[in-house]
Amino acid sequence: MKKTVGFRASCIKIVFTAVGILGILAGCGVHKPFAPLDDNVQFKTGSLAVISGDSSEPTMVLTQFLTQELKQRSSYRVIGQEEIARRVSKYPVTIKRATPEREEKPVWFAKEEKSKLDAMRAQLKADYLLVVWTANLRKRIVTSQQGGSRVTYSAWVEGNLVEYPKSKAVGYSDFGNSKDQSCCLFGKSEGDDINELLKYSAKEMADEFMTATKSEKPAK
Repeated sequence: MKKTVGFRASCIKIVFTAVGILGILAGCGVHKPFAPLDDNVQFKTGSLAVISGDSSEPTMVLTQFLTQELKQRSSYRVIGQEEIARRVSKYPVTIKRATPEREEKPVWFAKEEKSKLDAMRAQLKADYLLVVWTANLRKRIVTSQQGGSRVTYSAWVEGNLVEYPKSKAVGYSDFGNSKDQSCCLFGKSEGDDINELLKYSAKEMADEFMTATKSEKPAK
């Protein structure tokens, strides 16, 4: 994986829509940046690897941002993306998703994909794998009844935290965010706007993760 973090916005879906769909994505009212799969989960300290669930640019950028957030702010020993790429052959490895058995407590990865995660864990020796995916990266051109328009970028994030050596999913992410296009700001590009959207999503995910796991470093 490259050292630099940046989304080039080479191809995103453009959607024309009527007024009223701005703001947080909430098609089904779900906004869970991170939550335990079971209220009785006892999170332990140790090492953590954030895993890109596919090779798409948005997912890889989100993964990098999330790695940085947790490395700087959590008490976990977070393995860097370059180290993961060095240890895991052909990383990122695509982890296929399937329809979760429980929509309210989703395990996103298909059962037959579990062996890929276990193989990565064997190479990384991490106590936790936090697997993330992005979906539905879109550019919305929203028109008002008065004839004006505004551009909004949006993306959905899904994820699972897998604990080892139990080899069991213990947490999940299921949420979306959107960002209005930067208007009249010198030097701003579409790629910059999408980067900020993914960075904000990573921060929100990290905030909720550290709250659930009680792993935020004390303020200095």
